[in-house]
Amino acid sequence: QIRGGADVIQLREKEMTGRERLALGIRIRELTRREGVMFIVNDDIDLALILDADGVHLGQEDIPVRFARPLMKNKIIGVSTHSIEQVHDAVVSGADYIGVGPIFETGTKEDRTDPVGLDLLSKIRDRCPVPYVAIGGIKKTNLRSLTDSGCYRAAVISDIMLSGNIEQHCRNLKTILTTS
Repeated sequence: QIRGGADVIQLREKEMTGRERLALGIRIRELTRREGVMFIVNDDIDLALILDADGVHLGQEDIPVRFARPLMKNKIIGVSTHSIEQVHDAVVSGADYIGVGPIFETGTKEDRTDPVGLDLLSKIRDRCPVPYVAIGGIKKTNLRSLTDSGCYRAAVISDIMLSGNIEQHCRNLKTILTTS
């Protein structure tokens, strides 16, 4: 929710057809451009390029950064990581940021990886030269534990979508992240 203070909007719709994702992506790109908010497309370099997104987020099973970089040129490339070794590999390969997780149990991924917990965040805090984002099972009720681990960026899906007031909930999350 941009009005609630989201800094980045990621198009992560795995159940839609390509045409549906394109139509949604066009609307999101128009909105994010107008509001000056970064727009990232999940897993789909072609769609990211078509939409002129600010970047793409790649999973461990997606195209490696070294092949994505020539296509994405100066666009942002993020990579999901689940271990200290994957964090290292993503950084060395040229990722602009990394997603670390899942930190907690999550219900938004079918091919779930076991939660890595807060320990991984603590381990990379002083070793990761690129921005990192906590992913997986992030909620208002556990957000403070992220900031206590030194992480001030979080990707939140279910907690926002299931809240009664998306805009206010986003504001509350942003306040926790920025005042810790």
